[in-house]
Amino acid sequence: MQTYLTFDLGGTFIKYALMQEDSTIVKSGKVPSKTDCLESVLASLEEVANQYPGRFAAVAISMPGRINTKEGIAYTGGAYRFIHDLPFAKAVEERLGVPVKIANDGKCAASAEAWNGALADVKNGAVIVLGTATGGGIVLSHEVYMGSTGGAAELSNFIMDMYHFYDATGGLLDNAHLIWAGNTSATGLLLKYATKKGLDVWKLNGLQFFEAYDGGDPDAIEALEEFAKLTAVGIFSLQSVLDLERYAIGGGISARMEITDKIREKVDELFEKNPGAPFGKPEIVRCRYGNDANMIGALKFYLNDLNG
Repeated sequence: MQTYLTFDLGGTFIKYALMQEDSTIVKSGKVPSKTDCLESVLASLEEVANQYPGRFAAVAISMPGRINTKEGIAYTGGAYRFIHDLPFAKAVEERLGVPVKIANDGKCAASAEAWNGALADVKNGAVIVLGTATGGGIVLSHEVYMGSTGGAAELSNFIMDMYHFYDATGGLLDNAHLIWAGNTSATGLLLKYATKKGLDVWKLNGLQFFEAYDGGDPDAIEALEEFAKLTAVGIFSLQSVLDLERYAIGGGISARMEITDKIREKVDELFEKNPGAPFGKPEIVRCRYGNDANMIGALKFYLNDLNG
C-alpha cells in the first residue's frame, strides 16, 4: 500500500503524519509553526520530510486561506500573512522533490468527513469547525464544493447582524461581533462567558470554561445556551439556501458532546417554531475526526486527482 506525507499548517503548530492511502496513520507528530516567511515554512516541512527518506510518494497539505487547489496557488494564508498569490504547491514540490497537493483547511475537514466520516453516507452536507474562528466545508453530490474563486464555505464571514454590518466601518476583523467568527466559534463561546464574568477572554481557554460549566456556573450555562442559539440561527439561514441533509460539528470544543447536543436542540426548536419552513430540517451530528481530519482530507484531495 502506498504511503504519503501529510501536513496541517496551523498558526501555532504544523502537524504531520505519514499516512497510508486508506488514511491509516503510520507515524505522526508536530513542530512549532514559523509564519514569518516562505523559507521558514519550507525549512520546517523539509526537516520533517528528512525523517522519512524514500517512504512517501507525495505530499498533501492542509492550510488556511483562499486556496486554488487545482492550480496549487495560495491567494491568502491566514496566519501566514506573507502569502499573497503564491504558487505554494510548486515551491514545496521543488523543495521536497515529490508531487504536492494543497487545499484549504476547512475544505480538508469536509473532505475527510465525506470520505469515510460523518458525511460519508449522505449526498449533501456540511462541516462546521468551531475554532479560533469558524471554518467549514460544503459537500454537494459527494464532492467538496470549492466555489468560483476557491472561497466557498468561509463561514467566519457569515453575517449575523445585517443592518449593523452594512453601516460598519473597518474590515471584517474589526467587526467580528457582527459575523460568525465572533459568535459561532470557540472564541465566541469564551467571549460570551468572559463578558458575563468581566474577564479578559484572551486569558481563558476551553478547559477553564468547561470546568466552570461542569461546576454548575450559571454564567457558563447561559453562555453555552446563547452560543447554541446563534449557531442554530446560522444553520437555519444556511439551510434556506443549501437544503442539506446533515451538518457535522467539529473543532476542539466539539469533543464535548454538550456542544453538538445543544446546537441540535436549538435547531430542533427553530424548526418547531417555523413549521412552514420551505426546506427540510437537517441532522446535526459530531464530526468523526478530530485533530487528524485536515490531514486525512488533504490526502483525499490528492488521491482524487491521482485517480482522475
